[in-house]
Amino acid sequence: MPRKINFKFEKFECPSPSFVIDNHHRFIANREQVGNFMMSEQMGFRFSQVVDGMIHYYEKNPDSKVEILPKIVTGETLQFKSINVDDGEPYIIPVAVQYAPQDWADLDYGGRQVPNKKSVFELINPTYLKDLQEGNAILLIDQSVEGYNNAWLWEWFHMKCRRYNISPAAIIYATGDQSCADNYEAWCSLHRPKYKMKVLPSISLSTFVRIHYDRFNLKFNFDELLKYKKENADKIYLYDCTNKRPRPQRVYNFLHLLNAGLLDKGNVSMSAYDTWANWIVLQESECVRLGLPPDIEKQLIQPGVTPREAKHNYSGDLTHYFSYVERILDDLYKNSWVSLVVESSFFEHEHSKFISEKSFKPIAAMQPFITVGSRGTLKYFKRLGYKTFHPFIDESYDDKPDRERFLAIIETLKKIEAIEDKAAWFNSMRDILEHNHRVFTDIGSVKSIEHNEVFDYYFHYFRGKNV
Repeated sequence: MPRKINFKFEKFECPSPSFVIDNHHRFIANREQVGNFMMSEQMGFRFSQVVDGMIHYYEKNPDSKVEILPKIVTGETLQFKSINVDDGEPYIIPVAVQYAPQDWADLDYGGRQVPNKKSVFELINPTYLKDLQEGNAILLIDQSVEGYNNAWLWEWFHMKCRRYNISPAAIIYATGDQSCADNYEAWCSLHRPKYKMKVLPSISLSTFVRIHYDRFNLKFNFDELLKYKKENADKIYLYDCTNKRPRPQRVYNFLHLLNAGLLDKGNVSMSAYDTWANWIVLQESECVRLGLPPDIEKQLIQPGVTPREAKHNYSGDLTHYFSYVERILDDLYKNSWVSLVVESSFFEHEHSKFISEKSFKPIAAMQPFITVGSRGTLKYFKRLGYKTFHPFIDESYDDKPDRERFLAIIETLKKIEAIEDKAAWFNSMRDILEHNHRVFTDIGSVKSIEHNEVFDYYFHYFRGKNV
């Protein structure tokens, strides 16, 4: 039989109370026409990016087939329904949540109750709640565009499930934190819950980048890149490093580059010091803890240090909200030897390994990169099927504590600076760069990990029911 997943929505502004997305149907309706948890728009509930990625697969593969041994069947479908459709079939309630857990939970960053605040659980429609309690629905909470985490998160989920008499197994939690499943398993080993949630690391942000790649008909050819870099070797920056939104790790990385005398050797962007100085406090003790001179802040006020704007940073005329998320700065990468990708998480206390869209852009452009991110991030790249750059780039930085990681990244960059024939060095990574580019361009053409995981979990959870 063909496999079908049902999704239900409170907001369903469509001509029919249900419709199917399969190899014969495009999701023409604007994503804003369907949604869930309409009671609290200010919490930023949106269309699930995981579900959006599944739709993208069907739109990109109109003749898709599903292999179910011993035969091949066609017609794997996603069925979208209004909450008012009562046909007895089980379903998923998909909702995307904004930002960090403290934004959609009822606790603050430190795990303290916020008076009068409702969480996502308090906003569940009574129809949904009844079906969740009776095992006829799954709640998909999708935080995959962010990787923020909190130490209290797993206990909070299980506490809410107890309070609302929902089995934790009825919850799928998707997040951009690639370590979430490992962290949850560690929590379960300690607390031994009777039932477990489905915790799903997601890289659905990579789909935004892949769509941009197609929209602007970008093509990257290794031989052409190598030729360009050879012919312009004396003009090419040692590295590129873009920092549109200042975060503590981006500021500290910028300071390390400044302190090491590497700032002017890179193609770097950074907003003006006085725009973020009030909320990123550069205390002497913190600077010393992270391996910086205690008076490093004085260098920031020198003329020409900030603001900085990266050259070659144009790629496509985009004006919509996700333009900075999507765009691939192809000229930026062509004109540098390596990219410093400063991710959205870095510090140990964040309990996260977030791989965002920032990391997929150099991959799309066949550019080697150094990840200024959380300790152990490269391990998760490999789990996703990508290759990293050892031994051509010293990646020992990836397994060091916060302070040492900043310092080791600078040393890695200095080693690349010392390479005399950088074009030959770039050429030595050809197999890695072409492999990663193939994995990236397969996005949408093959089912994502999240797609397969949600399908498998759905049929496992509802086995024996009408699916």
